[in-house]
Amino acid sequence: MCTRLVQIVPEPSDTDGHDRSGSDMGFFDWAAPLFGRYGDRWSAEDAEIIAGWLRPHLTGSGAILDLGGGTGALASHLADVTGRPVTVLDPTPKMLAYLPDRPDVTSTLGRAESMPFADDSFDAVVVSDAFHHFRDQDGAVREMQRVVRCGGGVLVLELDPRPPVMRAVVLVERLLGEPGSFFAPEDLCAFMALRGIDGTCEGQRGVSYRFLGTVR
Repeated sequence: MCTRLVQIVPEPSDTDGHDRSGSDMGFFDWAAPLFGRYGDRWSAEDAEIIAGWLRPHLTGSGAILDLGGGTGALASHLADVTGRPVTVLDPTPKMLAYLPDRPDVTSTLGRAESMPFADDSFDAVVVSDAFHHFRDQDGAVREMQRVVRCGGGVLVLELDPRPPVMRAVVLVERLLGEPGSFFAPEDLCAFMALRGIDGTCEGQRGVSYRFLGTVR
């Protein structure tokens, strides 16, 4: 049986009717049209590889959460190759506005550290090139552990900050007002394990790596 580390109740929307969950996402506000037009960098082969990592965990409802999924480009590919419904959670309304109009890919406005979902809502969560943008990474991981069922999968695709080229990436991120909070692979594995998600990290192309874990 899984031990839930924390129960986080999402804060209600502002009483004036304006949702401010994306208020500090200025970079993604102005960049949304660029992501909407040019942000689909995923090939069919990429999607099949990612789906292969997730499939062993898709034994319950089969629902997948794309956390920080922006315009839904990866979510659409995953829905195609897995045949499972995908929910995109993102804090930026302008990014979600570019989500494709299809019944198996849905959007929810919200933050990683306070997800508006019940416990055990998903079989798996994927976080692609977004974890370093989360301002509360501890809260985000605890929420992943809560909303993914016991034995479900957690896949994080990230960049290793140690190669020299990444120093420039971190600098640019921070100049744009982003946290730029990158983990070395072994540090991310340890960070996840302390919060109820056991897994391994494996290098991919260039400075990319993947964390693939299971909720306990």
